[in-house]
Amino acid sequence: MLKKITVAKDNTGDFDSLQTALDSIAYDTDEVEIYLKNGFYFEKVFIDRPNITIKGEDKENTVIVYNDSAFRNDESGRPMGTFATASLEISRKAVNTVLDNLTVQNSAGYGKIVGQAVALNVMADKTVIKNCRLIARQDTLMLWPSFKESLNDPDIYVRSYFENCYIEGDVDFIFGGSISIFKNCDIFCKHRPVGYDCFITAACTPANNKYGLVFLNCRIDGDAEKGTVYLGRPWTEGARTVFINTDATDVLNRTLWSRWNKNRQHDAAFYAQNSFTTGYDVPQWTKTLSADDIGEYTVENIFGDWTP
Repeated sequence: MLKKITVAKDNTGDFDSLQTALDSIAYDTDEVEIYLKNGFYFEKVFIDRPNITIKGEDKENTVIVYNDSAFRNDESGRPMGTFATASLEISRKAVNTVLDNLTVQNSAGYGKIVGQAVALNVMADKTVIKNCRLIARQDTLMLWPSFKESLNDPDIYVRSYFENCYIEGDVDFIFGGSISIFKNCDIFCKHRPVGYDCFITAACTPANNKYGLVFLNCRIDGDAEKGTVYLGRPWTEGARTVFINTDATDVLNRTLWSRWNKNRQHDAAFYAQNSFTTGYDVPQWTKTLSADDIGEYTVENIFGDWTP
């Protein structure tokens, strides 16, 4: 049975806080739909129940925002680190979560000053994010598992689907080890000071996963300096990232991809695209996809028994 809840800052709903509404839901509830009315919800949100849909009234004006960052001290007085900073976290228990028509933001600021600051952390399998805006600077979108879990368990299998989303950041701002499809998404690369590059992705795909981060029919833009943006760099050996039918402005660097510092992780990585050939210096350790190659990247092949 579907349970419906309305959350509104102006006290016209069932709750005025999203987290309070989530905490009210019994764990054995079959399915819940939360309608989030317009407003700025300055709160740290944690979803740990399955089958929850959160739908915003207007994606520009329904904003979940917080400002934790890696350099900020936690209650023990120690820096909290990247993985505790998310404004909204979808836990491993929260299978079949849907976010629709809203903004998730981390407003902490520039990473060189505040450290990494995650807007959305997706840890659950079968997560759908559509018509949403994800906004931060460094490490905007975290897609579990992280590199340690990926290395320790090559069989971790977590899937998420993003459609018609706007994702903004500057360094490794789509990162992690999940199997994720990004369809018809706008990727906005933020300006960094002269001498600093931007990196869209940092994958750490578990060794036994055939697919990693897959971008289909997306657009890359931003206010970054011309030629300073890279499609990605491998966080671990075996990282997998693919861009298919992607449009980009002149923010993109001619070499497209970056190695991770001076190590050799790129030797075992699978990084591929089909859109950037003429005028680009495509590295030999990456692949340019043929029409036959592209045919492999269907939702059915990538997600198996799950259709989002």
